[in-house]
Amino acid sequence: MTDAALPETCCPRERPTIWIWPGQAAYLGPSLRLDPHSGSVHCFALGVDAPFLLRVGDDEREVRSALIPPRTRHQVVSDGRMLFLYLEPDLGDDRVRTALDVLRRHPDLSAPQVAAELSLSTSRFLHLFSAHAGTSFRRYRLWARMLRVAAAVAAGADLTRASAEAGFASPSHFSDVFHDMFGLTASTLLGSNARIVLDTDSNRAPATWITSECTS
Repeated sequence: MTDAALPETCCPRERPTIWIWPGQAAYLGPSLRLDPHSGSVHCFALGVDAPFLLRVGDDEREVRSALIPPRTRHQVVSDGRMLFLYLEPDLGDDRVRTALDVLRRHPDLSAPQVAAELSLSTSRFLHLFSAHAGTSFRRYRLWARMLRVAAAVAAGADLTRASAEAGFASPSHFSDVFHDMFGLTASTLLGSNARIVLDTDSNRAPATWITSECTS
């Protein structure tokens, strides 16, 4: 790694930052003592200050960065700051790309409803989705709902209202899913005084956006 470190004004140690844009998200801040968890999309993890310990099953190793696939149960252990970049699937199928767009707009839709939008049978749609998105329809829909919750909270809504409007059955359902996906509770994350930054430009590269935020 030869690039210069991010400036301290980007993410002061005492205040984490969460960036949200269509289909993707990033976190920069303290590691927050994460429990084992399993994400819905690919996650690029970087130890900002030093290497971190990555545990996957019985394997445990010290690394500076890692690309963690969806549905991979793992644990990140670090005493320093971490950058987590949650990545949109790299698709090769226009029908699945359309399905992701539909889910981001309407994360309450079921698989049969999205399949009907694409004029596909449910079984054919689910097969295509898993093959090209690298994750299951159910897990990606949960991810889309999480992004909807984050956007609502950034706009001033409380967690209970935001999670209900995103399609979670109850506050406890949302809390359980959040913990399983990220390794901590949403209340713990928000209690760390994290700020949420929204961007609706899906064409802007994440690194470009984060850098512009850091230097603005």
